[in-house]
Amino acid sequence: MKNALKKELREKAKNHKTTMGVLSVKNNINEKQYIQSSLNLEALVNKMKFLLNGGLFTNAQLQKDWTEFGSGSFTFEFVTIIPVQENQFINYRHEILKAEEAYRAAVITELY
Repeated sequence: MKNALKKELREKAKNHKTTMGVLSVKNNINEKQYIQSSLNLEALVNKMKFLLNGGLFTNAQLQKDWTEFGSGSFTFEFVTIIPVQENQFINYRHEILKAEEAYRAAVITELY
Protein backbone atom coordinates (compact mmCIF):
# COMPACT_ATOMS: atom_id res chain seq x y z
CA MET A 1 0.00 0.00 0.00
CA LYS A 2 2.77 2.41 0.90
CA ASN A 3 4.60 1.82 -2.40
CA ALA A 4 1.37 2.15 -4.38
CA LEU A 5 0.72 5.55 -2.81
CA LYS A 6 4.26 6.70 -3.57
CA LYS A 7 3.89 5.55 -7.16
CA GLU A 8 0.58 7.38 -7.51
CA LEU A 9 2.06 10.59 -6.09
CA ARG A 10 5.07 10.34 -8.43
CA GLU A 11 2.74 9.98 -11.42
CA LYS A 12 0.68 12.99 -10.34
CA ALA A 13 3.83 15.10 -9.95
CA LYS A 14 5.17 13.99 -13.32
CA ASN A 15 1.93 14.87 -15.11
CA HIS A 16 1.37 18.18 -13.29
CA LYS A 17 1.63 21.23 -15.51
CA THR A 18 2.55 24.56 -13.98
CA THR A 19 0.39 27.62 -14.57
CA MET A 20 2.14 30.56 -16.23
CA GLY A 21 0.76 34.06 -16.30
CA VAL A 22 -0.07 37.12 -14.21
CA LEU A 23 -1.02 37.18 -10.54
CA SER A 24 -3.02 39.93 -8.85
CA VAL A 25 -2.94 40.32 -5.07
CA LYS A 26 -5.87 42.56 -4.22
CA ASN A 27 -6.40 44.33 -0.92
CA ASN A 28 -10.17 44.07 -0.43
CA ILE A 29 -10.21 46.99 2.03
CA ASN A 30 -8.50 49.78 0.07
CA GLU A 31 -8.77 48.15 -3.42
CA LYS A 32 -5.02 48.40 -4.12
CA GLN A 33 -3.45 45.67 -6.24
CA TYR A 34 0.00 44.15 -6.49
CA ILE A 35 0.70 42.60 -9.90
CA GLN A 36 3.46 40.16 -10.79
CA SER A 37 4.00 37.63 -13.57
CA SER A 38 5.59 34.22 -13.22
CA LEU A 39 6.37 31.00 -15.03
CA ASN A 40 4.88 29.17 -12.02
CA LEU A 41 1.98 31.03 -10.42
CA GLU A 42 1.31 28.42 -7.73
CA ALA A 43 4.90 28.68 -6.50
CA LEU A 44 4.71 32.49 -6.61
CA VAL A 45 1.61 32.49 -4.39
CA ASN A 46 3.31 30.20 -1.86
CA LYS A 47 6.47 32.32 -1.85
CA MET A 48 4.57 35.59 -1.45
CA LYS A 49 2.45 34.28 1.42
CA PHE A 50 5.56 32.95 3.17
CA LEU A 51 7.39 36.27 2.82
CA LEU A 52 4.36 38.37 3.78
CA ASN A 53 3.61 36.25 6.85
CA GLY A 54 7.25 36.53 7.88
CA GLY A 55 7.34 40.30 7.38
CA LEU A 56 10.01 39.96 4.68
CA PHE A 57 8.23 41.04 1.49
CA THR A 58 10.15 43.53 -0.66
CA ASN A 59 7.22 45.88 -1.38
CA ALA A 60 7.01 47.92 1.84
CA GLN A 61 3.48 49.26 1.22
CA LEU A 62 2.04 45.81 0.57
CA GLN A 63 3.86 44.41 3.60
CA LYS A 64 2.52 47.22 5.79
CA ASP A 65 -1.07 46.64 4.64
CA TRP A 66 -0.71 42.84 5.05
CA THR A 67 0.50 43.32 8.61
CA GLU A 68 -2.18 45.92 9.39
CA PHE A 69 -5.23 44.29 7.78
CA GLY A 70 -4.27 40.60 7.97
CA SER A 71 -4.16 37.89 5.32
CA GLY A 72 -7.95 37.55 5.23
CA SER A 73 -8.23 40.98 3.63
CA PHE A 74 -6.37 39.92 0.48
CA THR A 75 -7.38 37.94 -2.59
CA PHE A 76 -4.90 36.11 -4.83
CA GLU A 77 -6.15 35.75 -8.40
CA PHE A 78 -4.61 34.45 -11.63
CA VAL A 79 -5.75 37.28 -13.92
CA THR A 80 -3.99 36.10 -17.08
CA ILE A 81 -2.99 32.54 -17.89
CA ILE A 82 -0.53 31.80 -20.69
CA PRO A 83 -1.34 28.42 -22.25
CA VAL A 84 1.44 25.98 -23.05
CA GLN A 85 1.87 25.65 -26.80
CA GLU A 86 3.54 23.01 -28.93
CA ASN A 87 5.80 25.62 -30.57
CA GLN A 88 9.35 25.19 -29.25
CA PHE A 89 10.32 28.71 -30.30
CA ILE A 90 7.96 30.53 -27.93
CA ASN A 91 9.73 32.58 -25.28
CA TYR A 92 7.37 32.20 -22.33
CA ARG A 93 9.24 34.75 -20.20
CA HIS A 94 8.62 37.33 -22.91
CA GLU A 95 4.97 36.30 -23.21
CA ILE A 96 4.26 36.64 -19.48
CA LEU A 97 6.00 40.05 -19.35
CA LYS A 98 3.83 41.25 -22.25
CA ALA A 99 0.74 39.95 -20.45
CA GLU A 100 1.79 41.73 -17.24
CA GLU A 101 2.29 45.03 -19.10
CA ALA A 102 -1.10 44.67 -20.80
CA TYR A 103 -2.84 43.95 -17.50
CA ARG A 104 -1.13 46.88 -15.76
CA ALA A 105 -2.33 49.18 -18.55
CA ALA A 106 -5.90 47.93 -18.18
CA VAL A 107 -6.09 48.20 -14.37
CA ILE A 108 -8.04 51.19 -13.09
CA THR A 109 -7.37 50.73 -9.37
CA GLU A 110 -4.30 51.95 -7.53
CA LEU A 111 -1.25 49.69 -7.65
CA TYR A 112 1.33 48.96 -4.98
